[in-house]
Amino acid sequence: MDELIDWLIGRNRAGYKMVNSVQRLNDMRDFMRGAVSPWSCRAGHNNVIIRMDGTLAPCFPMFSATYDWGVVGSHKFETRQLREMKNSCEPHCFSTLNHNLAYCYDVTRVIRWVGKQALRGFQGATGSFE
Repeated sequence: MDELIDWLIGRNRAGYKMVNSVQRLNDMRDFMRGAVSPWSCRAGHNNVIIRMDGTLAPCFPMFSATYDWGVVGSHKFETRQLREMKNSCEPHCFSTLNHNLAYCYDVTRVIRWVGKQALRGFQGATGSFE
């Protein structure tokens, strides 16, 4: 797996378009070895899964859960319940979607980025939001 991840990182650095960053690809190594840092999953907060019958789930791994999270137009997501659930599932999950959402909703990162742009006079911001 390490060789495959190195190959993917090489392709990423060569300019191939990928959803995962080099850092996230490197994180896969830790994930495969059971070492996952908390990453503030956004399931149930900024995205949901809509099942065929209109009922909701916070994410694909919870698609078959029998918990009642409501229906389209009337969700029943509760922050406390989601937080408790994620204590057990987040260490075993590598959701690219929810990880990217966590990255985007990281307020401290956004403030640092805006501050950096302000120091530059908001002129020609390019590259990633790191």
